[in-house]
Amino acid sequence: MAKSVVLYGPQGSGKTLHGRAIADKLGLRQVIDLEDIQLMGERLQRQGFLYLSWSEPYAQRAANLLGTEVVHITHALAAIGVNTGEVAHG
Repeated sequence: MAKSVVLYGPQGSGKTLHGRAIADKLGLRQVIDLEDIQLMGERLQRQGFLYLSWSEPYAQRAANLLGTEVVHITHALAAIGVNTGEVAHG
């Protein structure tokens, strides 16, 4: 199973909309918002998850805990063939 990845970008940038396609491209089985993890009191998983965040510092902190990478939404969208000009930026 693939190592979890943390994806960040501003609200309205397409993280949730395109999350499943990005996760599939990366070989990840589940997409979840980092803020939801905190609210539910769940633990971060090192494999199989695409974590979404609007906050770069929060995303970086989670990635450091997981020993994984942080990817900006524009790079992830390009990887799945979505033109970032088609995406709302907030």
